[in-house]
Amino acid sequence: MSAKRISHCQGKGSLTHNNRKFNAKNVDDTRTKDNIVFVQQPIEEAYEHLFGAAVERYNAKQKRADRKITTTYYEHIFKQKISQTVVTAADKRKSFYEDVVQIGDMKNTGVGTPDAEIATACLTKYMKDFQERNPNFYVFNAVLHLDEATPHLHIDYIPVGHYKMGVDTQNGIAQALKEMGYGSGKDTISRWREAECKVLTEICSRHGIQIAAPEKSRGSLTVEQYKEYAKITEQVEEKKEEVARLDEQAEYAGSLLKHREEQRTQVESVIDELDEQYQEKNAAVAHLDEEIAEKSSALTQTTAALADKQTLLETSAKKVTKLKFIDEIETGKTMFGGKVTLSKEDYGMLTDLSKKQIAAENRESELTAEIARLKKENEEAAKKNAALEQKVQEIYPLRDELRKTKNELGSLKALYQKVLDFIESLKLTQKLEEFLKQKTRTVKR
Repeated sequence: MSAKRISHCQGKGSLTHNNRKFNAKNVDDTRTKDNIVFVQQPIEEAYEHLFGAAVERYNAKQKRADRKITTTYYEHIFKQKISQTVVTAADKRKSFYEDVVQIGDMKNTGVGTPDAEIATACLTKYMKDFQERNPNFYVFNAVLHLDEATPHLHIDYIPVGHYKMGVDTQNGIAQALKEMGYGSGKDTISRWREAECKVLTEICSRHGIQIAAPEKSRGSLTVEQYKEYAKITEQVEEKKEEVARLDEQAEYAGSLLKHREEQRTQVESVIDELDEQYQEKNAAVAHLDEEIAEKSSALTQTTAALADKQTLLETSAKKVTKLKFIDEIETGKTMFGGKVTLSKEDYGMLTDLSKKQIAAENRESELTAEIARLKKENEEAAKKNAALEQKVQEIYPLRDELRKTKNELGSLKALYQKVLDFIESLKLTQKLEEFLKQKTRTVKR
């Protein structure tokens, strides 16, 4: 096994790339299932877990409402909603930090080789102990990628520092490094990275991997040269990450364009469908107009027929009423203050009139049945008109006309009732009154 070099540098930090929400061109989709996810917590959940209680404690101490934090801690520091990429605040704080850790390269540790399997084991061991070694670096996302050329780790963490002023627990990498024993100053992050590289080197040694020093034309590198080399390597890795992020953004933009084209097609389809529905509605309105015209014509005819029948009923009612009283006349009955005595001839005439009365009563029954039938027809017509009115109200404003028709029907019903009342109220015809008055005068004499 050839000696390998360790790469431990700061990454750009793209959670969508790390978690394969979008794949760059250098990713083999068929091997994505082989990736090892150590932790995958939403960043907003991580921030609430770390700083939610601290913000509450801070707000509880404030006597002035304008000094309280009224948003989430993330929005308060970075002045925007949660982002899946690194955001830098005005005071240079970053929303999270990312380290990319790799052993060897694609030439000597390519995925699928025995060396890559050993490197994967080393990186796994390194990651499992990372949080314990770095208690102030809260790891919320960590994944070992095995779907690219060489196994490598993406470790995303939020630095946590504790303060006496302001919010007692904050995002602060300098304070976090100080609390973990790396002191203060510009070189603290370099000292921390050197310590982490030393840990990884020891893990590799236990697994039989020899870690080579950076190449140099003569001898080994000095400490300062190694730092410079590490800085350049870190910059190269950052550029690689930036290229991958740009590829990801390009693919995302392409997917957005495709999605918008699909939406445009769907909108055009909906417009066509709505146009068809509009044409159908227009046809339905035209058909309903024809139906209304037909119903109005039929209603006019029915009204005229009812008027004719009403006239006939009034005439018949008068005739029936004139004969109805005959049946009540009996010999010995007091009429107009005297006794009525009928001769045989008069009785015969009354009998004949009685028969006519019976016929008239039969006719009255027929007319009553006819009135009932007409009432039923009127009720059915009223129901049809009500249903028709409901349809018309949905499409065409004809309520006033329909109400007028209802009023006319109501007037007809009232008129029919008058006919019935008239039939009941009339008791004697003028001819019978004259006949009975004449007979009464004869009896008095």
